[in-house]
Amino acid sequence: MSLLLILLEISDIFLVLVCKILNTGLSKSYAIPSLVLGIEVVIMRPIVIEGQSIALGPLVKEDLERLWYWMNDKEVTQYLGPLFLRVFSLEAERKWLEKALEADDRNIFFAILLKPDYEHIGNVGLHKIDYLNRNAEVAIFIGRKDLWGQGYGSEALILALDIAFNVLEINTVYLRVMEYNERAIKCYSKVGFKFAGRLRQHIYRGGRYWDIILMDITREEFNKTHRSIIKSMCKDIFQNKKT
Repeated sequence: MSLLLILLEISDIFLVLVCKILNTGLSKSYAIPSLVLGIEVVIMRPIVIEGQSIALGPLVKEDLERLWYWMNDKEVTQYLGPLFLRVFSLEAERKWLEKALEADDRNIFFAILLKPDYEHIGNVGLHKIDYLNRNAEVAIFIGRKDLWGQGYGSEALILALDIAFNVLEINTVYLRVMEYNERAIKCYSKVGFKFAGRLRQHIYRGGRYWDIILMDITREEFNKTHRSIIKSMCKDIFQNKKT
């Protein structure tokens, strides 16, 4: 056996031990296969909110290659507006990720993590956050196409809305969706979004014009329909007590 293979085998054992140790702490840590080198690296990623099958955490720099592949997959980006028209270099995706990792009160990005291994399968974000008028736009995609239609997008969206309404105290969250994205429209309706309007013949795809559908949901509507994980986590904030 070559020295390189011996070193790789030792490093694999070390990574497994580190993962077991780190998983005993408050932050979830786990090994994710590198798309470039084909080896496993340990990624520290705190969990912001956790549901039954899905958790949300911040993006990290190690997500770069995975995001790069997803953004160049036309089957994925056909639902992501102008991203469908672009071809992304690794450097362009790196610049986007670096900007996304910077502190920005108006845009918050989350990695969608599939339990039990907390695998990064997509992104969800709150954008154009208007703290004065208390509204924001939400956008979501699942990059793992083999996981489409299994309810993971709905759960991730509910978790993001819980943060929007019960942490940021936003009143209305809205979204835009292409009319041909019927699966997403069903998902949004299931979560509780209502039809709010339509931009007629707003985009040109596949040799014809398509409308963009506007949908929204209010904080009151969300909290009547869904159990808030944030409220369960932060009971001291939400309990009614006299001061």
